[in-house]
Amino acid sequence: MNSLNSSFFQLVLMTKNQSAVTAFFAQHGIQIVLGVMIIYYAVKLLVFKDVDAIRPKEWGKLKEENIEPYSKEMGILVLCFAACVLAMEIVSQYDGLMGLLFICLSIGVVFYRFKKIEEKYGNKNHG
Repeated sequence: MNSLNSSFFQLVLMTKNQSAVTAFFAQHGIQIVLGVMIIYYAVKLLVFKDVDAIRPKEWGKLKEENIEPYSKEMGILVLCFAACVLAMEIVSQYDGLMGLLFICLSIGVVFYRFKKIEEKYGNKNHG
């Protein structure tokens, strides 16, 4: 029991010696990296219309008339997922389990919408 208390106090002392920036990135670093990656792909879709960035090569190219609506719908979906990651980060500050459940639900919805958008605009003979 004494060694457990000793380890706890060493952990507390380590966190007291950290700068505010180090403590912030230790707690929120993964969510920040995930958010930056999601925003990167949203920009690729909405601004540059680069649909090949998110589609596997085996699925082939989209028809020219489908690129614009596909990139718009998929870009909006990716931005909504970025908002869900931000909401998960806020919720997880209060209840970690609810944050985890929220992000799992968000991923499920994104996968479902991705499938629907792919069925609407994609090639039917992939897979």
